[in-house]
Amino acid sequence: MAKISEEFQEILSIAAQSPNHGYFNHRKGAYAFIQANKVVDYHEIEGVHIEAYETDDGVKAFIEIEEGTQVKEPVHLCFGDVRKDGRQVIVSHIVVGRGAKVEFLAHCVFPHAEKFLHAMEGLVEVGEGADVAYRELHFHGPKSQMDVRPVTKVTVQNGGRYVNDFTLVEGQIGTLDIKIDIDAVGEGSHVELTSKVYGKHDDQVKIQDVVKLSGQNSSALIKTRTVLKDHSRGSFLGMIDGAASGAKGHVDCTEVIQGHAVADASPVVRASHPEAEVTHEAAIGRIADDKIAGLMAKGLSADEAIDMIVSGLLK
Repeated sequence: MAKISEEFQEILSIAAQSPNHGYFNHRKGAYAFIQANKVVDYHEIEGVHIEAYETDDGVKAFIEIEEGTQVKEPVHLCFGDVRKDGRQVIVSHIVVGRGAKVEFLAHCVFPHAEKFLHAMEGLVEVGEGADVAYRELHFHGPKSQMDVRPVTKVTVQNGGRYVNDFTLVEGQIGTLDIKIDIDAVGEGSHVELTSKVYGKHDDQVKIQDVVKLSGQNSSALIKTRTVLKDHSRGSFLGMIDGAASGAKGHVDCTEVIQGHAVADASPVVRASHPEAEVTHEAAIGRIADDKIAGLMAKGLSADEAIDMIVSGLLK
């Protein structure tokens, strides 16, 4: 590994506090470390190719997983910045070949950011029979007013599987606007999308997940867990279109509000083929007062009690 600056060491140390910190301890896996618009370091392994180019305000990256490659360790991606204000735009293109299997673990770390834009434009191509998981964890500072805008487009071929997990529960969010658009074009293809978000203060959260099941016997699950407190606001749109025979999908949305928070959920199911089956469920509620009171009786403050309950909800 190349010598890493003191600033990026801070970013790595914060990311290492995540439940997946063990992934930081190996040197066998592929990885790419990005600070602001600088490619700090990257490492390829057999069957995994990484190209990264610096731009004026971010990085363009191309990652290819060769056909049949079974990647044992997660491909670790770390994006971060220690500045209070600025912008980072990441444009990525991931191609996973036929029969390959890979997990990406992405940490986005902004410990001091206040006025800051973090935008990601991702294109993912999942080949026939490939198995892809992309897990993204965000860490923000306590005074963050960031503008976080991840946009992802995915295609999944015959027998392919794509899993996406997004987690933002550490620090203040600012504004979050997630847009994911997936076309499961292949027969027997499968998609799973999960979002876990904790909004506080005056955070603004918007999640839009759209999946089209174009392949025969394709399937999808969209699941979101959002907790909002104080004066934060959140909205969720999850849509699955069953557009082929045997297509099956389900949208599951749960939002919990406290204080003066406002939430709305719009699970949308569409069957544009007569032999498709798509279902949904949505719930908006609040944390029971007796649970908060029980923890406060053990010496926790109201905020500490709520945070402990939320940590359980968002595991």
